[in-house]
Amino acid sequence: MIKAIIFDLDGTLVHTEVLKAESYAQAIQIMTKGAVSQKMVLDSFGKYVGLSRAGVVDGLFKEYKKPLTEHLDGLDSEAVQERIITSRLAIYHQMLNDKTLLSSHFCKYNLELLRRVRKDNFRTVLATMSHRFEADMVIEAMGIRGKLDIILTSADIVQGKPHPEIYHKVQEMLQMEPEECLVIEDSLNGIKAGLAAGMNVFAVTNPLTRSEVHAAKLLAPAFVIDDPKELINRVYHFIEMKK
Repeated sequence: MIKAIIFDLDGTLVHTEVLKAESYAQAIQIMTKGAVSQKMVLDSFGKYVGLSRAGVVDGLFKEYKKPLTEHLDGLDSEAVQERIITSRLAIYHQMLNDKTLLSSHFCKYNLELLRRVRKDNFRTVLATMSHRFEADMVIEAMGIRGKLDIILTSADIVQGKPHPEIYHKVQEMLQMEPEECLVIEDSLNGIKAGLAAGMNVFAVTNPLTRSEVHAAKLLAPAFVIDDPKELINRVYHFIEMKK
């Protein structure tokens, strides 16, 4: 029997992954004086979705190391990555502070699922690789803090997704068996984390994650949802089957 629904945040409840991708793309384009275009970063960003900030920056630095180091001559690798983070966060925080922009990226149907399962007395959890500060900003903007029993961010774990640590910690806090938990994710790294924790996983894909999720074939087709309008019915059908 399913007793708890665990939601990822970025790309699942709100399309902040799109904003994150754009903030990295803008920062790297500026830092490389256009040698790396925003489109190049956006086209490659899908494989970094769901990783910790350190994981994303490490991946992007390795991918664009040559132009980054050429345009930031004299800085070592660590300093270049710190510069990426600083530049990108300034852009991203401006985006998060734009309430009109942020609200236009809310995931309507996924948020409706959260409200439905909460009303139906399931335990509800947020398990995100976002940093606490950014996660809090988004949670407040969506008005969902009171609908969550547990909120875990990157500050609460050592190893980020795709490692299952965050989901193991959720399980311990809920005092439930893995099979009693249902995870809603959007990214391949998130899916891997949920499955490695032994939990049931649904993927609600988006343009950044869709191709990688389908190509990996980690989930049966019934658990991969490309049209979020189908999410509530598919999840509740599964819950009924598990009773």
